[in-house]
Amino acid sequence: MPDDDVEIIKPPNTLKAKVIVGGPNAIDKAAIERAEQVIASMKGSYIEWVAEDFKRVEEAYGDLVAENGNRDENLKRIFAVAHDMKGQGGSFGYDLVTRIGNHLCRLIEKFGDHNPDKVENEAIRIHIEAMKLVISQNLSGEGGDAGKAILAGIEKMDSKLTTA
Repeated sequence: MPDDDVEIIKPPNTLKAKVIVGGPNAIDKAAIERAEQVIASMKGSYIEWVAEDFKRVEEAYGDLVAENGNRDENLKRIFAVAHDMKGQGGSFGYDLVTRIGNHLCRLIEKFGDHNPDKVENEAIRIHIEAMKLVISQNLSGEGGDAGKAILAGIEKMDSKLTTA
């Protein structure tokens, strides 16, 4: 193809024209700081909320392994709680809960239509226990060396399960 046939098109940056700098609809740094303070003040409540989440996810997991009820519904319950936990974890400084919760959600999605076997059920339990460990040991942020080790173990396990 000769170079004469090449046409370079530069699309206009219409997004920049839509962003308001200053004025009533602009980003208010003070409002963001107030919101961050509210979230920080709720960190103690998060520990109570996550304890309830653990009760719900453990009940759903117990039903899954005991084959109580519908397998898909039990997995959906586990997924829903893990999804909530992953969404809230980072907001309250528990980034590892977010990351482990994300791994658990991706693992459940991997199952598709097949029933998890004993190894996969155990993997679900390990994810739940890992999140509980993060909270009980107050491993905020990335959790230091302990957090790195937990996450590395989860990632290694997930890698083996998703490539098998």
